[in-house]
Amino acid sequence: MIAWPTAFSPREFPRETVVGPGGSRVAVTSWCLARGPMPDRRGTAVLLMAYGSAQSLDEESVRAYLTHILQFYRHAVPTDDEVRNLRERYQAVGGSPLYDITARIITATQRALDLAAPGAFRVFMAMKHSSPTIEDRVRRIAKEGFSRAIGLPLVPFRSRLSTEGYYKLIREVNRELPKPIEWCFPGDWNLHPMFLALWHRRVVDARRSIDGEPYVVFTNHSLPGRIMEWGDPYPKQFEETASALAKRCGLHQWSIAYQSAGGGRGTWLGPALNDVLAELIGTGYRAIVLAPLGFVMDHLEVLYDLDRDAVQMGREHGVEVTRARMPNDDPLLVAMLADVVRGALQGTAVKPRKGKKVAAKRAQRTPERQKTPHG
Repeated sequence: MIAWPTAFSPREFPRETVVGPGGSRVAVTSWCLARGPMPDRRGTAVLLMAYGSAQSLDEESVRAYLTHILQFYRHAVPTDDEVRNLRERYQAVGGSPLYDITARIITATQRALDLAAPGAFRVFMAMKHSSPTIEDRVRRIAKEGFSRAIGLPLVPFRSRLSTEGYYKLIREVNRELPKPIEWCFPGDWNLHPMFLALWHRRVVDARRSIDGEPYVVFTNHSLPGRIMEWGDPYPKQFEETASALAKRCGLHQWSIAYQSAGGGRGTWLGPALNDVLAELIGTGYRAIVLAPLGFVMDHLEVLYDLDRDAVQMGREHGVEVTRARMPNDDPLLVAMLADVVRGALQGTAVKPRKGKKVAAKRAQRTPERQKTPHG
């Protein structure tokens, strides 16, 4: 058990402002109402990280965001067509709410941590591919005097090309600090009881909104197929989580699919959502529920790829396609994040349970088009 300081006097820490989509300024009480200063900064910093998003709908902002992504993964720069395509998708959904939702998650998580251990944690927000960047936030945490920190990406499935990318950025900046911070990265939480309960409720609600017995498709963001050569846990964790939820929801008709594959000439994890939908429509299913387990909040891949493309595909064939609500800042998600943070320091990670093995073709060639993840 960790012994935290107990003598505090109430004071309100300052709020910071970040620029959100459309140029809006989002106020984030990164540490809310703390119970006074932490002596010698012996508290723990918590860095909650999201993928990022274009910070406005203008071409310059979209180009900067896409350039950051392509430089990170391919050491390339986007073409004008790629920038225009991404900008049009943002415009079609009125911009991404990722910043606003992440800010609410940050504030709520701080409150949840303060309830259990007043003043012991300070929660910071960072983005992988937009401001405030992970690099800047690590330096900020060091400047604030913290010697210990927890890094937690808002990503449910672990992968060398996903979660490890967040950790890599933290490690690189941390090595450059005059006094490196002691970092802790929590264990897997895709089978955390609260995470399963969160999605169970959403799948049940979505099924009830449709007459009859809808077919359920659990979706996840696709990644390059080469991860299969590495024994990457990403596909297995997705399949285990989908299987656990199907059992919990009592589903008899369900499958998994990967969505929002990127461009390039390589293969990507499959089966692709469009192929799964086409097969279900051809088989005669008239109602389909999509449950995007690979994401925790509304953003471009949910609002455009599912709510527009997938729904339109169903509509064209007289099939009702609906989506389960995203967790966003649901109190259950917040409680789970707080539990994962506390467990990271106490050495208690949720142990994965063996799930039903799901047969799926995990790699397939995707169309040559650019789709930018998580914005």
